[in-house]
Amino acid sequence: MSGEPALQIFPSPTLPVLISLTRILVLGLLFVACKATPLPESTTDLDTRSTVATARDFDLGPGDLLYVAVFGKPEYSPPPTGVRVAPDGTLSLPLLGSVPVTGRSPEELRQVVEAGLDNYLNAPSVTVAVMEYVSRRYYLFGEVAQPGPKIMDRPVTALEALATGGGFEPGANRDEVVVIRRHGADIEVIPFDGQTPGPDGLVQIRPDDFIFVGQDGVGVFSDQVQPYLQGVGYSLSQIASVAIAYDTLQDD
Repeated sequence: MSGEPALQIFPSPTLPVLISLTRILVLGLLFVACKATPLPESTTDLDTRSTVATARDFDLGPGDLLYVAVFGKPEYSPPPTGVRVAPDGTLSLPLLGSVPVTGRSPEELRQVVEAGLDNYLNAPSVTVAVMEYVSRRYYLFGEVAQPGPKIMDRPVTALEALATGGGFEPGANRDEVVVIRRHGADIEVIPFDGQTPGPDGLVQIRPDDFIFVGQDGVGVFSDQVQPYLQGVGYSLSQIASVAIAYDTLQDD
């Protein structure tokens, strides 16, 4: 009849079209799923991430084994096997007695020793070299085969530090490994992908950094990490900051 809209008949989609539409839908869902879990963020405005090692990170401290030699004066030099920095951060040297070491670089210590020996010797020339670093450590815990404190005797990136754990345990959250760095009473949270090497994994680890690999999709992050943080001296307020930094974001 005239004036009535004509009935439109659309052809049924072919199999290739249905396959294409299905692929688009799946990719869209995967994209949403990937975006659904935000990474941890820091609770402080400080951002100390760097891919360049800091020389001050390797200042001397208790337990370090040092080689100290006075040129042409072996009788005033410690044994060639080296001498260790005492627990109180001092080094026992001939003529000078106990010399404060902690917080000084090898070059600064050399200058101090030379200045002290100048009172006894004519223009002393001193060499100071580190034979073994043990005072600088970082901590790796969670779902790794070999957790625990690790000696930091050289510059090390986040991925290199993770590798000292001997590999992931089954069920580890490999994509969201977290570095927790203390700044006094505050903490900085630095996430990186431990599964796929990328720029975030090249961040330099600093002494006393805490690296944690959680479980994938199991429990609450703060519940997993809390016992370890307590074991390495984190305060309750710092542990609470970690919970705020991570768990509230997971609920967003």
